[in-house]
Amino acid sequence: MKIVIELLIFFSIASVLIFLILSSYSHNRRMNKRIKEFLPSLQLDEATNEEEKGPSIIKRFILSISTIFKNVQFSESTEKILLEAGSYLKPEEFFAIRILAAAGSGIVTALIGLPWYLIMVVVIIGFIIPKNLMKRKRRIRLARINYQLIEVLGTMANSMRAGFSFMQAMQLVGKEIPDPLGPEFDRVVRQAGLGVPVDDVFVELVQRLPNKELDVVVQAILAQRKSGGNLAELLETMEETIRGRVRILEELKTLTAQGRMSSWIITLLPVALGLYLGLVNWDYFSPMFKHPLGWMMLFAGAAANIIGWVFIRKIIRIEV
Repeated sequence: MKIVIELLIFFSIASVLIFLILSSYSHNRRMNKRIKEFLPSLQLDEATNEEEKGPSIIKRFILSISTIFKNVQFSESTEKILLEAGSYLKPEEFFAIRILAAAGSGIVTALIGLPWYLIMVVVIIGFIIPKNLMKRKRRIRLARINYQLIEVLGTMANSMRAGFSFMQAMQLVGKEIPDPLGPEFDRVVRQAGLGVPVDDVFVELVQRLPNKELDVVVQAILAQRKSGGNLAELLETMEETIRGRVRILEELKTLTAQGRMSSWIITLLPVALGLYLGLVNWDYFSPMFKHPLGWMMLFAGAAANIIGWVFIRKIIRIEV
């Protein structure tokens, strides 16, 4: 039990440190990006300095390791996660980061003096964590699309009423709207300027940003380009429709907040109670780990707990 407590403390501290480091890095990166957008001279100076300095030691180390896996064929799901998350990492670079995370966590736990089987568990967890963080980044990035799409459609409709062409309106969106829709629309304009068919460009856009509302908007724009009509009015209509859907989604989140909180409380309450009993009176709780009947009770309780959590999540998940 002492080993389990030490492992939990280690993971808690490591998770907090990783979260703080990533949050600080993300904040600084967004701030520098905004500064570069409004100060092109500063961007040019920094680019020149970066060319003089070259990549950092950590980046060079990751690149040197990634060359080992350059000819490895990675799964399409990994490439899809990196693409949808907006990451500039290549699959082999991301795999090298996962290898380094697993090796680093294993070395740290070995220095602490944990048994070999716990070290193996930590190594597996360290290998999985970067992918879960990338999935979380993808989920957050895709969740911003619905809110940005309202602003994008309004900006494009007003621009076209002011005399802008469709591509000029998209170029304005690419300059004014932040990630994810701004850079993606700017990419669409650049690809169309290079001669790529507009239909293919928009299809690739939906593949990079899988979103129902964005797919509807793209299909409506493509249909309007073939049949004709008032595109500004169509964009305003879609803006009102998406705004209503977002409002309904926010109301549903409010109504299901209690159910979501209950799912976590009900799931974690037995775990917290078991930890409390193990810390307060280990002699009273130890038969659960030493007797076959205790093993059976723990297994049944864990299975029932997981099933209850799945059912609650299914109930509160409402498709709009």
